[in-house]
Amino acid sequence: MQVRRARENVLTVTATSQELSALVAAARLALDAMRAAPAPPPREALGLLERVLADYDRALARIELQG
Repeated sequence: MQVRRARENVLTVTATSQELSALVAAARLALDAMRAAPAPPPREALGLLERVLADYDRALARIELQG
């Protein structure tokens, strides 16, 4: 995996499909854990993680449509 700074607050990540899959799976587990936590997480953190995963799912769907 490679991570490069493209510009301030923007990174370019080069990862294998297995590496990306592991990161996304970990994010989904974290989201489930946050939702099930006895003490609610900060709404901003929950919202950010939900948005990132939704963005990923949409991007993946576009790739799959392209064949």
